[in-house]
Amino acid sequence: MKLFACLFCLALIAGVQNSEFFDAYEQQYLATVEFIKETIPTILSDDGTDFQPHVKDLIAIVESQLCPDEEAEDNTECDSGSNWLLGCTCTSKFAGLEGNCKKTPCKVIHYIKNNVPKAMSDFMAANSYEEMLTVFMNLVEKIWRILCECRGVVDATISCARNYDGLVFVLSGVDRSSFDEIVNHVDWTTVRGIVHGYLDAICGEENGEDCLTVLRNWQAENGRFFDNTFNGVDTCISMIRAENETKASMDAMVYEEGMDMESYTNGWVDAHMKMEEKVICDADCAGEMQELMYSSCCVKRAGEMLSTESMKRKYVKFFKNIWRFIYPGTPEAPELKNAVNRFMEMYRPASFCGAKTDVYRKMDRQCNAIKA
Repeated sequence: MKLFACLFCLALIAGVQNSEFFDAYEQQYLATVEFIKETIPTILSDDGTDFQPHVKDLIAIVESQLCPDEEAEDNTECDSGSNWLLGCTCTSKFAGLEGNCKKTPCKVIHYIKNNVPKAMSDFMAANSYEEMLTVFMNLVEKIWRILCECRGVVDATISCARNYDGLVFVLSGVDRSSFDEIVNHVDWTTVRGIVHGYLDAICGEENGEDCLTVLRNWQAENGRFFDNTFNGVDTCISMIRAENETKASMDAMVYEEGMDMESYTNGWVDAHMKMEEKVICDADCAGEMQELMYSSCCVKRAGEMLSTESMKRKYVKFFKNIWRFIYPGTPEAPELKNAVNRFMEMYRPASFCGAKTDVYRKMDRQCNAIKA
């Protein structure tokens, strides 16, 4: 559920018009949607109201592990055989959370069991990308709300990953060396900081608005971008008007062997941000874009909190930390500070657009006045 970057990164492959360039990316995007729609019937029952028997059996097994009976919950002794999925470390971490938060794994599996079949059916029946995004965001919002209400789940989950002592690898016969390599290499302190920073940005209320509800609706409404572009509607809420900038951004993403990685990264980010500037800041369309993207103080708050200097340092540190897994064989990660600083400018559209439009500054002033 990211903010501006989510919409426009997705829009990169949401081809439009009849040009060869846009048509190719439209077909790629449609292929992804078709793949999802072909996969869903292998998961859902024929009438679309429940899971297939083999999926139900799997969920029942997981449920038996995540939702023990009350006597098992009160038992302080952990039996590794009875807790083979999570392991004793993970089980104890969740058991140590306050109130109902200790039941979070159980709540999540129950939510999947009771809500995903209908969501998949609704996705299959959707006739527009706005409808598809609405289905998806309704599911995602619930998971984020659970995390907002139980922040300790983040730390418990990290502890589970770092100290996993369940028997899944043993029972499945899968070598766990790759898992251990990733877990041991990841900077979990930075991961924790990013996740908690994200929760700070999206949870709670701002000027009387429930921010999770706002951001859920905001993401879903952005589906109009896809609907307009796929239907060839040349409007402000469409990528058609940014065809040249989008093509330049896509061209800049092509990596050729031997390229200097830092120059390549900075070049792509610069091309991408020129596309963002065209879409967000164009004077003729800024009013409509502000209404779609930036009409809530929750969005303003989230953008500002996700683009603080502290968060940007965490992003850079995290990217460097996982670089070896993204580009194996590369001796070290490039310097990403400039690229991250540039990329995060769009999270503050008032300063990003500068003198090109005043609509975002007006919105900022309105939110600040209400808050004061």
